[in-house]
Amino acid sequence: MKLILSILTIAMFGIGAGTVGAADPMLEKEAKPTLGERITKDTVKGTLMRMDGEYYWVKDTSGKEIRLHVDASTKLDKVKQGDRVKAYLTDEGHTTTLQRDE
Repeated sequence: MKLILSILTIAMFGIGAGTVGAADPMLEKEAKPTLGERITKDTVKGTLMRMDGEYYWVKDTSGKEIRLHVDASTKLDKVKQGDRVKAYLTDEGHTTTLQRDE
């Protein structure tokens, strides 16, 4: 009987911890650039202004709006309009990683 109560107690704590962690899905970042991206890719930092399909527009620190191309190969954080972001770009302008920048 004690064993069953112990198992139920542990299960309840596990379920409660999972619920707390799921309360804000944006707390944890998903997209992380590789070391190679950090060294070799150009970066754009700024505020995400809008998203339209495969194109995201970011206003950089100088006030210039830059169009970023994202697709299924892009490592992408859960971002929304108004978020501060950092994008890693190829020479062709494709975004390899887009992450929230805090």
